[in-house]
Amino acid sequence: MKSIALLFAAAALVCAAEVKLGAPLTLTQATPIAALLANPGEYVGKVVQVKGKVTEVCQEMGCWMAIVDPESNQKITIKVNDGDIVFPKDAPGKRATAEGKFTRLGTAKDKPARYQLAGLGAVLVD
Repeated sequence: MKSIALLFAAAALVCAAEVKLGAPLTLTQATPIAALLANPGEYVGKVVQVKGKVTEVCQEMGCWMAIVDPESNQKITIKVNDGDIVFPKDAPGKRATAEGKFTRLGTAKDKPARYQLAGLGAVLVD
């Protein structure tokens, strides 16, 4: 009986450490952030999944978060419309898996292209 109680307690802790935001994740495989940024033309307009460590979150509305791929140290921002998803302000330091449409920002010829994910859903883990 004790072992069953411990099993339920452990399961509760695991579930409590995971925060699901927005739409459920649908892709089974993440695309490395480095691959997205090295070959953006392959991915623009497509829904992709990325994984990494949260480094920053919008402290006003929670409308964006930046994650870094620990292997390549490259960063991407996941942006949502205000109120669609509210990224927790205490998310920096957590691991994240996020999905969204890979988009190019701006079209100025004299500036380097920048990219972001138009966020659809994310899962944060302590």
